[in-house]
Amino acid sequence: MAEWIETDDGSLTLRHAVLGELYHSDRGAVGEAEHVYLRAGLDAVVETTGRRQVAVFEVGFGTGLNAWLTARRAQESGLQIDYHAIDLYPLDDETLRGMHYTDDPRFVRMHAVPWDGIAHEWTEGVSLTKYAADLTTFDFTRLAERFDLVYFDAFAPDAQPELWTEEIMGGMFTLLRPGGVLVTYSAKGTVKQALRAAGFEVTRLPGALGKRHMVRAVRPME
Repeated sequence: MAEWIETDDGSLTLRHAVLGELYHSDRGAVGEAEHVYLRAGLDAVVETTGRRQVAVFEVGFGTGLNAWLTARRAQESGLQIDYHAIDLYPLDDETLRGMHYTDDPRFVRMHAVPWDGIAHEWTEGVSLTKYAADLTTFDFTRLAERFDLVYFDAFAPDAQPELWTEEIMGGMFTLLRPGGVLVTYSAKGTVKQALRAAGFEVTRLPGALGKRHMVRAVRPME
């Protein structure tokens, strides 16, 4: 059974029952998500483009922490968010009942949204589409050039190398509009190589909570 663990910033993360991998950094689940996906991702896209409507695709929905933080930031900033997320093994109801990030009703409603690949109004200004699907067989062309931002939050490359290949990164390239951004916590050499081979311009940024580096990758303007 999955195990809940308190991280250094007091927020919870989950240890995967089969892989043994943590869903977030043990140095701080919320802190890592804020650094990698909110500040280096959403905030940077809004600041550089001036967009007030942002379409986000998340790889690895997991506990929903990134989605919830994004919705909270969007409502604080007056943004409109079209949020899509894919996960092959959504968490079961028993595991979700052990989750205690927040009493925010948005968090509860988020997990009530069905995994049916259909857009649902989640909370004011934010729609949510959830795909219970295998990333390695997903048809990226059906959503080609729809997104401004990808949160790539799969388990680590050593645990799930099949999700960090050039082919998968090519799928991410397909999803993004020209100028679109992918952010991920991993700065492993093979990850950067796969991103560059797929056509991305790759930049290494300071990592979260004492980690040396993370990656931001941009689909070039055409």
